[in-house]
Amino acid sequence: MGPMNLFKLQMGAAALAFVSATASAAPTVIEATGFTFTNPDSTVADVLVSDVAGATTIRLSDFVSSMTGKTSDAAGNAYSADMSFAVRSGYQVTGYSFSGTFAGTLDTAVPPGGLAGAGTASNRGAVSLFASGANDWSENHFSSVYRLNGNESFVFSAANLTLKDVLTMSLNSSMTMFASPAVWTTSDGVVHRQASWAGLSVLNPTLTVYTSAVPEPETYAMLALGLAVIGLTRRTRRRLQNGVAQA
Repeated sequence: MGPMNLFKLQMGAAALAFVSATASAAPTVIEATGFTFTNPDSTVADVLVSDVAGATTIRLSDFVSSMTGKTSDAAGNAYSADMSFAVRSGYQVTGYSFSGTFAGTLDTAVPPGGLAGAGTASNRGAVSLFASGANDWSENHFSSVYRLNGNESFVFSAANLTLKDVLTMSLNSSMTMFASPAVWTTSDGVVHRQASWAGLSVLNPTLTVYTSAVPEPETYAMLALGLAVIGLTRRTRRRLQNGVAQA
């Protein structure tokens, strides 16, 4: 098989894999206690980790699968998702926290014996989160890394919210990686090459949304009535006590 036919076969296989992945894609829908979470752009289902005591934690598995890479040449990945939280009647979103860890690897090849011709390795990554809700409320978060060889964590959070309808989040991320080999010539005239490697990924992207119950209007009315009864009882008791004292 010639090089051109092999190339066409590889491209055809890649196209078939892309079509298969697209065909199997389905939005993530998670029914939590205080809201319904929807990620219509997911191709890998996000996972509900816990939903206890007003704290709902979701692992963004689709984000993990997209934001990882390693290359000895040049490569890049990008991710974009518009997620929504439809708040249930009787609840409100009071805050959220989104955290993750950039993990980078830079393995630069170096010729032996101090010879010239070292390779290069570099990476760059960024994550942004835009959250919005009713009454023109919004928050914008951003974190980035450059030439990272190791781990670097980030946390986006907001508190003291009172969102009773819908919370929306736009999550976007991108990464690029570049590497070039070390190339050197030994005294016998032989040219040598050794690959360099650059990698970058986002580990454990976790979203926690905090909710609390909101009393229904009927509850407020009953509470007001109860307070009024308590006040009336106290005033009546005070009058009776005053009457007994005067007698």
